[in-house]
Amino acid sequence: MAAIAAFRRIEVSKLEALRSVAEIKVEKKLFSKKVIDNYWNFLDNNSKRLKDFNGSGYVFADLFIFLDEHKGIHLLKGEHENISNEISKKRGNATFLFSFEQKKAYWNGLDSQHFSLAELIEFNKGFSENDDLN
Repeated sequence: MAAIAAFRRIEVSKLEALRSVAEIKVEKKLFSKKVIDNYWNFLDNNSKRLKDFNGSGYVFADLFIFLDEHKGIHLLKGEHENISNEISKKRGNATFLFSFEQKKAYWNGLDSQHFSLAELIEFNKGFSENDDLN
């Protein structure tokens, strides 16, 4: 199974609506059922897709832990954490919502000059017993 990472920008005012369309609903009738899933349509119509990430999305799980534990960059805890957790649960995937406040607090620390690929690989070996960042 693959993990795909996609990045989008969405207005804060639309997050409650995003939360409500995250649930996949099934309407059952006597001899049929209809699946209603408006999540992706909502995202397409209400967010801007940012630059594509062409690697495995799995890399972010370890990266977020590395940034938190070794660089003091706390991306998994934030202003919209409850909404992202609820969306993740409803969708059965990992959804992260980063705020402008997080950008202001951590932008400079996310510059690659503050850590090396070797440092990331070494952390990854110890954390997930994997030296492949792809």
